[in-house]
Amino acid sequence: MRWGVLLAAVGIVERAVLASTYAPVSYGDSPSYMRLAEVLARSWLKGYDGTRVPGYPAFLALLDLKPVAVWGTQMAIGVAISLLLFYVALRLTQSAPWAFAAGVLYDVIAAQVLFEANLLSETLTTFFLVGSLALFLTITPQRSLRRLLLFSAALGLAASLAGMVRTLFYFLPVFLMPFVWLAAGGDWRRRLGAVAALSLPAVLILGGWIAWIHNHYGMLSPSTMSGYNLVQHTGSYFDDLPDSEAAIRDTYIKYRDQRLADRGVQTNAIWDAIPELTEKTGLSFFALSQKMETLSLQLILTHPLRYGRDVVTGWIAFWKAPVYWDPGSVHPAGLKSLFVAWGWLGRGISLMANAAFLVISLLVAASARLRRRWGIERFLVLMAGTVWVSSIVQTLVDHGDNPRFLVPLQLFVVVTVLIAIRRELIARQMHTRGS
Repeated sequence: MRWGVLLAAVGIVERAVLASTYAPVSYGDSPSYMRLAEVLARSWLKGYDGTRVPGYPAFLALLDLKPVAVWGTQMAIGVAISLLLFYVALRLTQSAPWAFAAGVLYDVIAAQVLFEANLLSETLTTFFLVGSLALFLTITPQRSLRRLLLFSAALGLAASLAGMVRTLFYFLPVFLMPFVWLAAGGDWRRRLGAVAALSLPAVLILGGWIAWIHNHYGMLSPSTMSGYNLVQHTGSYFDDLPDSEAAIRDTYIKYRDQRLADRGVQTNAIWDAIPELTEKTGLSFFALSQKMETLSLQLILTHPLRYGRDVVTGWIAFWKAPVYWDPGSVHPAGLKSLFVAWGWLGRGISLMANAAFLVISLLVAASARLRRRWGIERFLVLMAGTVWVSSIVQTLVDHGDNPRFLVPLQLFVVVTVLIAIRRELIARQMHTRGS
């Protein structure tokens, strides 16, 4: 209990200091979230364009679109995340000091804490993801059927809300199904009931949202932006489109080449090109997205090796552990060097954890002896597996700001590494005593 109280105190004091030295930060995606939040605040889904899932815009709307209120709420969510990590690690290690280490690392890694000041969806996504981990631990054979169904439904709700904040995590309820089936225990009826309870929120929330997009925009997708996201992959070889698509091809190439001249990469050129593309083609924003998706899939089939290369580079970029912060928001300015040092410390921890996670994952997958030595159970497979699936899915569908996709999962990586270290230490102690 005292370790948890200490953790909460550390988080609160840290954020109180930040509140007096930092400020909310807007990034390139922030205006679109705010615009959609205004739509929701004004008329709910009437006029909502589906360019983003509505989870984070709804969050902003509930806070009256006030940056300071958003930051304050996200700081409170950050404290809750660290406490949830403490709970998860305590269940896994039965050690309060190790659990404290897992929770406090969220506060130590600047990329996590400073993201709370950003008007972006990562902190809220992290909360639902870590909440899903904590809820999964409540799915046990010892639960009464009623409680099992209740906790399974709560897990399905948390996982579905993660998908409604970031489309990357739409897969999570489906990924959870076999784990819930195994964790529920008992006969097939009990297991099926748990999976059904997990699935119900996903069908209603995630399925309902896709149905809404399809009814309004004719797309079977959680977002009306899927075609534009694929161009992040295929734009570099748009030259190979046939002359029948010259209006789209030549217009995009003009913006792509300008982007290459300015920044050395074609990433995000599509967002500059959209206004002229809609004018040249006569297509609406949504019809153009569908057209871009069709053309991109054709190019991917034509150039599978080039697409594969982009997928690999996007996957590598996923692990780079960036720190999103704004030096101009630090006051007094003399503290900037302290923030820089904090950022490098946190990034160093993250990069080492990422490297260790990849090595540990490969070793555990290859060695049955190591799996027995560390006592790898389904929860660790779920936690690490969520990171692995996310790392693959994100790079298949987008080739833009890939390093940002790991931010909500960074502590999954850190906790996995901590658990592996602790279990190796215990195994060595047991071996020493046995000798």
